[in-house]
Amino acid sequence: MVSDSESWESDDSVDPREAKELQLRLRAAVHPLPSRPAPDIARPGDKLCKACSKLKLKPESFIVRPGDPEWGQPTQPHDPNIPLGLVSEVASRTDCPLCRLVLVALGGKKGVPTHDDFTGEALRVDLSWSTDGPTPDPDSPWHKFAEVRVLCPYARTESGGFPRSVGLTLNFFPEITLLADDAPKDENGNPASVNYFPRAIRPDAIDFAIVRRWLALCSLNHGTACRKNIALKELNRSHPTLEIDNFRCVDVEENCLVVPPTRCRYAALSYVWGVPGLFTTLKANVNELETPGAFDKPEYRDLIPPTIRDAMRVAREIKMRYLWVDSLCIVQDEHKDEKTKHILLMDVVYSAADLVIIAAGSAHANAGIAGIDPGSRGFQQPIEQVAPGLRLGFKARWQDGIGASKYYTRGWTFQESTFATRSLVFIDGKVVFRCQGTDVWEEHLPETPGQIRGQEGGSRGAYSGDDIGETEGMIQTYSERELTYPTDIYNAFAGVSRQLVYRLDTDLCHGIPTAYFDWFLLWFPMKDQTRRGDPHPIAPSWSWAGWDGASFPRIWDWYNRSIRRIRKAIRKRTWIIWYHRVSPSSPESVLLVRRRIDSEARFKPTRNFYGARIQEARFPGLDCSRVEPTQNITLADAPHYVEDIITQNNQGSGLLQFWTVSVVLRLGEPVSPGKDSGPVHSRHRLGIFGRSGRELGTLEVQPSWWEANSTGIRPGEDEREFILLCEGRDERAEGGRIDEEEGWRYKVMLLDWLGKDRVRSAHGSIEGGLMYAERVAIGSIGKGDLTEGFGEGPVWKEIILG
Repeated sequence: MVSDSESWESDDSVDPREAKELQLRLRAAVHPLPSRPAPDIARPGDKLCKACSKLKLKPESFIVRPGDPEWGQPTQPHDPNIPLGLVSEVASRTDCPLCRLVLVALGGKKGVPTHDDFTGEALRVDLSWSTDGPTPDPDSPWHKFAEVRVLCPYARTESGGFPRSVGLTLNFFPEITLLADDAPKDENGNPASVNYFPRAIRPDAIDFAIVRRWLALCSLNHGTACRKNIALKELNRSHPTLEIDNFRCVDVEENCLVVPPTRCRYAALSYVWGVPGLFTTLKANVNELETPGAFDKPEYRDLIPPTIRDAMRVAREIKMRYLWVDSLCIVQDEHKDEKTKHILLMDVVYSAADLVIIAAGSAHANAGIAGIDPGSRGFQQPIEQVAPGLRLGFKARWQDGIGASKYYTRGWTFQESTFATRSLVFIDGKVVFRCQGTDVWEEHLPETPGQIRGQEGGSRGAYSGDDIGETEGMIQTYSERELTYPTDIYNAFAGVSRQLVYRLDTDLCHGIPTAYFDWFLLWFPMKDQTRRGDPHPIAPSWSWAGWDGASFPRIWDWYNRSIRRIRKAIRKRTWIIWYHRVSPSSPESVLLVRRRIDSEARFKPTRNFYGARIQEARFPGLDCSRVEPTQNITLADAPHYVEDIITQNNQGSGLLQFWTVSVVLRLGEPVSPGKDSGPVHSRHRLGIFGRSGRELGTLEVQPSWWEANSTGIRPGEDEREFILLCEGRDERAEGGRIDEEEGWRYKVMLLDWLGKDRVRSAHGSIEGGLMYAERVAIGSIGKGDLTEGFGEGPVWKEIILG
C-alpha cells in the first residue's frame, strides 16, 4: 500500500505497483452512493394557498422534455411574473408548504424582512419559472441547456424594484425544484434528470463517504490538473518542504508534530483564530509536541482548540496523514526573521497543499466545525411536501452562508483560500468541495457528468495573463477585510503581493504597483472609510493600505482590462517623477523603482517615469524643469508607518516627494446630478469650482472629513489646494475609442496639509520641514481648466505626500 504521504500518480519517487494499488482504492471510493431515503415531512392540515394552487404543480412540471418550448434552449433571463403577495402576507400562510419553503429559500434562518430599510417600501414576493441543466461552455457557467425546471423566488419592493437595505441578508439567486426521490420515470423506467434535483442528506452529521467520493472523483478524472497551481509556476517555487527549514506538519496518525517527507501530500487548515490566548507551539514546548502521541497527552489534549481538533478528524476521515496548521506548525516565539520567512511563503504553503480545509463556518478557533459531531449541523434541510408524491427542496448554495461568516471578513484568510487548488469548505453545518475541474460539489446535489469530467469548473483560480481586473480584484477584496492587528496589513497580504509583483512585472510601494503607479493611485473607495490606525495612521494616505474599507483601483472600468494596453497608454498620460523618502528621520529621497528587475535604473532628464519622452508643452507657461527632490528637508513631525515586508526595491518611509502642478480651487455643493449606483454609503459629494464659478468636476469625501470640515465650507468660497496626478478618464469611451483625446481629464487629489501634532490646514508648504500633505479624495477637472485656479493660478510645486 502506498503511504498517504505520497502522490497517487506514478513517478520516479513512487513504486508503480504501490501507485496502482492506491488507484484501485480510489476507484473503489467512487462507486455510486446508495440513495438516502427522504424524510416523511407531511404536516397535518397543510394545503397550498390560493396563490400557490394556481401553479398546478405536479412532478412532470419540473421536467423539460422534447417538444417543450425550453427543450434545447439555454437558460433564459428570469421574469418574476408570478405574484405571491407581500412578505407579511406570505409569512401569515403558515399552513402553505410552498410559502414556507419560499421564505426559507429567500432569507434562510433570519427570514425575510417585511420592508426595505433604504426606501421604506413594503416588500413583496414574486416567483418566476427558469431552467437548469448541463453547462456547454465552462467559461460561461451561467449558460445552461434546459433539462429541469426550477421556481425562482424574488423579494421586491411594492414599486417593483429590488431592495437596497444596508445589511439585508437574502440568499444568492434561490431556486426551488423537485426532490430527486420524486422524479418521474423516463421511458426506460429510470428517474429523470436526477443530476439537477436536490437529494436528501444525512440530517445529523456530514457523511464523509460523500467527501471521499469527491476526492476520488477529482483524482481519477481531473488528474494532476487540479493540483497544478499557477502561483507556484510563476514564482518558480516547488514545495514548502524544499523552501522552508523545519517545515512541520501535524501527523494525525502519530498525533504529534513532525518534519514530513520531502514533497509529501498534506492538507492545510484555513481558519479564524479569533480568541486570545490560543494554544500555540513555542520554543519551550516544540520538542514535547514532536513526541508521538503528544496531542493525546492530558497536558495538551484539552488545550488544542476544537476547530483544529476537528480539522485533524477531517484529515483522518479523508486518509490524509499530514495537516499544516499555522498556530501549531510555526514556532510562534521564533526569531522575527524566521516568522517573516513563513509569512512570505504563505502562498507556497497553501498553493502546494493537496487540499485546503476551510473552516468558513467557525467564528473562532474554539467554535469547532459544525457537522463533524452527530447533532452539530445546526440546520434542517429545507424540504416541503406540497402534495403526496410531490416534495420540493430549496437548492441551497454554499455562498448563501458567506454573508454571515466571520471567515470571509478576516484579512489573513483571504490569501489562504485564494491559493487553494482543491478545498473542502465547511460552512453552515455543511461541506462543499471545490477544485480546478469543478466550481463546487455540494452534499445535496449529485455530481453531474460534466463536473466529473472536469468540464464545468471553468478557469477558477487560473490567471489569463493580460487582465488588470484580476489583480485589481485581489486588492479590492483584501482591502475590505478586517485585521485584529492593523499592523498586519502587509503581512496578511504578502503572498498575494508576490503574485502582483510577478504578474504585473513590477515592484510595490506600500501595496501600490510601481510599474503603473499613477493610475493605481486613483483607487476609489467602495464604502465609507477611515484612516487605518487613527489617530496614528500605520500606512500612507495615498495607498489603499492606509484606509479601513474596500478600495477599488478600477483601471479596468474607466480604461481597459489589457495590461499590455495600460503599460503603453500610461507612458503618454503622466509626468510626475516619483521619489520615496528613505526614512522618516532622513532628508534623503531615492527614485522609486518601477520594475522588480530594474533596481539599477536611473532617471533620464528627457524621459518621464515610465520611459517615454517628456511632453514639453503639457503645461504652457509653467517651468516644469525641476523634478528632483530637495534633499535637505527634515520633517519635524514625520509619521512612522509599518514596514512593508514584500517591497523589494522601494523600502522606505512611505513618504513620497515629487514635483507637480498645484492649483487652488473651491469646494461647494454640486450643481451637476450624481449617479446613484454602487453600495449605499455616507460619503458627501462636492463640486469643484473655478474662478468663473463653473463646476469643473466633482469628488466624494469621507464622512469623518466632512464632519470635521463642513462648517468651514462656504459654497463658492472655500478654497482648497489640489495637485494634478496624471491624465485619466472618468468613464470608458464607447466603441473602444479610449485612446482618443475626448474624455481624458486631469486627475486631481484634494490635499490636507499636516503640521506639528497633525494639525490640519487647507494649504501648506514643505519649506522648513514643518508640513507634509495627505490625500483626502480624488476628482477630475478638464484639461483646459488650469486657468480657473485662484490666487497665483497653477504653480509647479514640490510636495511631500504621506
